[in-house]
Amino acid sequence: MKKNILIFSSVLLALSLGAFSFIDHNNSSNDHAEVPEAEVRVFDKPAPEKVKNRIFEDFIYDIGPRFGPIKKGDLDKARSFSDFIGDDHAQRIVAYKSLKVIILINDEQSNIVKTGKSGDFTAEQLDFLQSLDYSTNLMIWADYREKNVTTGKIEDHHWTPYLTIVPEKQAEYESGKESLMTYLKENSKNSRASVDPDNLQPAKLYFTVTKEGAIKNVRLDRSSNYPSVDERMIELITNAPGKWKPAENSEGEKVDQELVISFGLMGC
Repeated sequence: MKKNILIFSSVLLALSLGAFSFIDHNNSSNDHAEVPEAEVRVFDKPAPEKVKNRIFEDFIYDIGPRFGPIKKGDLDKARSFSDFIGDDHAQRIVAYKSLKVIILINDEQSNIVKTGKSGDFTAEQLDFLQSLDYSTNLMIWADYREKNVTTGKIEDHHWTPYLTIVPEKQAEYESGKESLMTYLKENSKNSRASVDPDNLQPAKLYFTVTKEGAIKNVRLDRSSNYPSVDERMIELITNAPGKWKPAENSEGEKVDQELVISFGLMGC
């Protein structure tokens, strides 16, 4: 009887071990089972949309004299540096080291310089200033000592107004400046279709409105970094529709005036 019980117990133990092994094998298999394809999720960032070419609106920044305009008549009346700065600023200046009149050529200081040693222009400087013609670009460079309004201390400073001499009545596009800017923007869009604004440079396009109201002497002073854009701008201003009103001097006589179109990236 005991023998039979022992045999039965051995068989039962063998079956139990077999069942445990089968369960453990299944669990082990499940640990390494592949996740069904439908359940696989990839959390990559969505592909960025292709950036469209930007035909930016801020393309034509200004049309006018190259630097700060000063009428020929006002320049002829100037006698000292105080005529080019505000009264408050002039009153802070206690002494001048030098006062220079410098002609600018292609936006650079030339070697045409007349120098004085006080805040008043010398006779030579006055004659020189009064001899300058319309559309001349110049700089008035003053080195001086002034009183700091906050600390009360006397400090060294300099001031350099950049000026362009203009007639008493400047040349005008009959349809208005905004109309001309719109014409240039709209008709240059195709040439700007592939332009990367990050690679754009500030450009200057010079042209002269003659006393007859014609456009002459169109020239590019600096490139926008896109030759096709430069060429299109030259073509557009050369063939601009509409009429120009010529500039006039103090006697009402028509005179030539040079103007500048600033386009591309905003710059100096």
